Amino acid sequence: MRAKPFPTQEIGSMPKFSWRTKPFMKIRLGREDIESAVKWGKKIGLDNREMNELLQILKKDSGFTEGEKKRIVEFSLLYALRMQETAGREGSEKEERGLDLVWSGEQARTEMYQTPVSHIDGFEFIGRVRSFDNKYWRIASVVRPLKYAHNYHIEEFLFTKKHAKRRLKIPVTDPITIMAWSDNSYYVRRWEEKKMSGRAKKITPSKMNFYARRDFVFDLATVIRRVVRELADAGAEEIQMDIPAATQYQEVEDVKLVVEAFNETTKGINTNFSVHSCYPPRYGYGLLFPYILEMKNCKRFSFEYANRDLSGTGVSKESRPGYSDLRLFREYGYKGELGVGVIHVHTDELPSLETVRDRILYSAKVTDMAPEKLYINPDCGLRTRSPELAYSMLGMVVEGARLARSSLR
Repeated sequence: MRAKPFPTQEIGSMPKFSWRTKPFMKIRLGREDIESAVKWGKKIGLDNREMNELLQILKKDSGFTEGEKKRIVEFSLLYALRMQETAGREGSEKEERGLDLVWSGEQARTEMYQTPVSHIDGFEFIGRVRSFDNKYWRIASVVRPLKYAHNYHIEEFLFTKKHAKRRLKIPVTDPITIMAWSDNSYYVRRWEEKKMSGRAKKITPSKMNFYARRDFVFDLATVIRRVVRELADAGAEEIQMDIPAATQYQEVEDVKLVVEAFNETTKGINTNFSVHSCYPPRYGYGLLFPYILEMKNCKRFSFEYANRDLSGTGVSKESRPGYSDLRLFREYGYKGELGVGVIHVHTDELPSLETVRDRILYSAKVTDMAPEKLYINPDCGLRTRSPELAYSMLGMVVEGARLARSSLR
């Protein structure tokens, strides 16, 4: 059976419903929260038994037990899966709707940084930092040697594995990103002590900072490798390593460290690995080449492009300036798979389906890549959008890919 041209995937988070977040914020649920659960449950095809159980819990309004909150999270995981599996044209045949590769949409996680840091021994939180859209994340500092505490994704994976109707993956935040978003004074201080003792007296400050970053990354890789191995042993057929900080540092040695960290984290583990990164500075993804092609176990790279693109149609270089970096994959002879962002996720404005189609067709043209190897996705996670808008964006990925397939005939 021939592989599907332009398969689809989600590469980041899904929005959380109010009935998922309020119980953990100790805010009483209102009628609108219950109505939302009912409306969306019907929309995504939850069966009556599942719906009745959720409503029985939510109608309590407040004072939820730990067991009830766990079930609320599990239902949130289920909603995220079903939203991905049913996105697309209403009334279409089931095989024409939904993404081909799905995951839990971060429903069981605070977010991609805080969750792993909260469960790795050696970190302490020290404050909050603004990221985007008035969203804040808690920054942590290393205060003692890092150690594995427990697998912070295993329950989430086992639940989604049991309930997913499409091919499943699980994203894991990589060591580079955790290092880059944390306070690094612990490792810098260790190198300062080496310099003061004379063991590293000839090292420049910039080199010392790099070595401190490298030590931090490799300590994290030891911990995360165990997390990843346990997920693979539990049946994870694809693990997506999330590296949004891949381009945060601009020196070649740091880019090589991104590759080293990936290889160290994934070595000796028998499963499929993919890599997701996003939003590079003005230098673009060219900074990563050709080094990222040395990620030994990576079967697919997934990057964002739509937010830098024009909104019109067309498959020319002039029509699709946001996708200029894609030529690098052809120029360097890349033979693996590629995920391409076709929906800008930090705006409420939706492109036309024809624009999405042309972004897909141009991506295939400029990479000279077989359509079966070109995955289609939103630029990044959808957690900053409303459930309605996120569902529409996923639907545009599905329908845009369908239109692009029709253009191949």
